[in-house]
Amino acid sequence: MSVTNAATASMECEVLPGGVALVEFSQAHEQNPFSRARMRELTRLMSDLDGDDEVGCVVLYGGPDRSFGAGGDFNEVSEFSGGDEVDAWIDDITDLYSTIAGISKPVVAAIDGYAIGVGLQIALCCDLRIGSTAAKLVMPEFRVGIACNFGGYMLETVVGRSVMQEMLYTCAEWPAERALADRLLQEVTAPEDLLDRALEHARRIASYTRAAVQSTRSRVNGPYVEGLRRVREEGKRSHRTAFSAGEAQQRMRRIIGKG
Repeated sequence: MSVTNAATASMECEVLPGGVALVEFSQAHEQNPFSRARMRELTRLMSDLDGDDEVGCVVLYGGPDRSFGAGGDFNEVSEFSGGDEVDAWIDDITDLYSTIAGISKPVVAAIDGYAIGVGLQIALCCDLRIGSTAAKLVMPEFRVGIACNFGGYMLETVVGRSVMQEMLYTCAEWPAERALADRLLQEVTAPEDLLDRALEHARRIASYTRAAVQSTRSRVNGPYVEGLRRVREEGKRSHRTAFSAGEAQQRMRRIIGKG
């Protein structure tokens, strides 16, 4: 199977020379929020890339002068009432994260602008996170009024308990240099060099013996993916409780100018 060039309703994919698949979130709002439909698109695309023998590494990129991902789509999520729609949303989130972290192909995140909530969690599923000097990483769930089961698990696993606690309970913005110091990012570069640096890393990874890389990724990411799947049910319970209280929806509507 080949996914040499593909496009969905809100993203594009091109397999470049050297076996690197560039996935660009190019056809939505400049801040790149993730609706349920968009999450499902990315899940399907990542699964397709996993089956493409031409691909040795994947780069996820928000597009020129666009944020990597500014969280969930508040226009959609602010209409939740705490019922079955929450479970379906958490299923989509779990499927997306476990797919990105679970495919055999390594994934590099090229982060410009904001990586907030769902956007940051997508980046935490990647093997390398390259940020521009303009990158800002935030886990603001408590400030918005929702639970942070996935974010807590992912931050603690990837960068440690202390950083996780500070990010969750302060809801503060981590600028690029602080994110680099805390190992949320592995490299920081100028915005105009971001994509080139991410592609350079990806081409190097794709040049390695693929059987070695892909079998190793499956092994080292296995426990992480299992943890994500365990969070699914507790995430449903926590988010049902939060949305049933109604405050989260009010805060989201104020943020998007509807309340």
